[in-house]
Amino acid sequence: MNPIISVITTVYNCESYIEQSVSSILNQTFRNFEYIIINDGSADRTPEILKRISSSDKRIILVDRKENKGRVKSLNEALEKANGEFIAIQDADDVSFPDRFEKQVTFLQRNNDYVLVGANIIVIDEFENFISNPKRPVNDHEAKFSLLFRCTFANPSIMFRKKTITDNNIRYEDNFIHAEDFRIISLISRYGKVHNLIEPLVKYRKHEFNNSKLNIDILNNGSVLIAKDNLSKLGISITEEQIFRIRNLISSRGINKEFLYKDIKILFKIIKAFKLVYYQGKNIEINFTLRRMLKWLGKKNIFSKYKYFRLYLMILFYFYKETVFNRK
Repeated sequence: MNPIISVITTVYNCESYIEQSVSSILNQTFRNFEYIIINDGSADRTPEILKRISSSDKRIILVDRKENKGRVKSLNEALEKANGEFIAIQDADDVSFPDRFEKQVTFLQRNNDYVLVGANIIVIDEFENFISNPKRPVNDHEAKFSLLFRCTFANPSIMFRKKTITDNNIRYEDNFIHAEDFRIISLISRYGKVHNLIEPLVKYRKHEFNNSKLNIDILNNGSVLIAKDNLSKLGISITEEQIFRIRNLISSRGINKEFLYKDIKILFKIIKAFKLVYYQGKNIEINFTLRRMLKWLGKKNIFSKYKYFRLYLMILFYFYKETVFNRK
């Protein structure tokens, strides 16, 4: 009988954290899973640690490579080996709470129209000291709006249906290296509903060797291309430079005053297009963004420039309609 879950971990030189990470999976309250671990040519003590752990638990399927082939190839190799109904991702330096799988499997089994579920996380440092507990969009329509521009799911918290990626020929892609997680989550979300469980189910370890830190420029470039493709599905065609600026606006990384009017006008167009295609009811993420857009326009611009004032009134009316009249 096939396992219910196929858990995937790819690892390269993670001797300091890999044993704790693997142990957090082996100690899950939900027991019916296989655990595929790809050691991608580690040059430290990682292979030795994994061989010792795997020898005592038959659920572990260890692939021990001598040559480093990269995360994307490793993930796809693991997907090909997976026999489970659901795929769960576990990063080599993170820690899953004991009831993570039990809660995520229960959610997916009770909600057949959902293709992917994530969860909130607790961010810790290399010594497991608490850093933060960021909140992510919960409902499908809120998560999908955020997913237009950035990966709103914590990758080490996700679980998705294998059937979705098999039926639609979805795999991790080299074209989006270091943003491959954002890409595959975006693609999966096109074939059903997605959800983030409110309770934290993973401890995400933040340290100097995180992929998002070491490869930030490549990650950002890939994310812009993913956002461009996501927006094209709404019938919105804008330049990569515009997407880059809008991503900066949304993530509070800075306002480009030269293009502020144009960027907010485009973002307003995207919001209205999204509402037409997806859920027509209340969307907390959209309302929060509209409120910020009103602030971004600035009092000085509103009172001194007619086009700013006109755009401000249109956004204000739309915001009022969404928050007062749209209470569904």
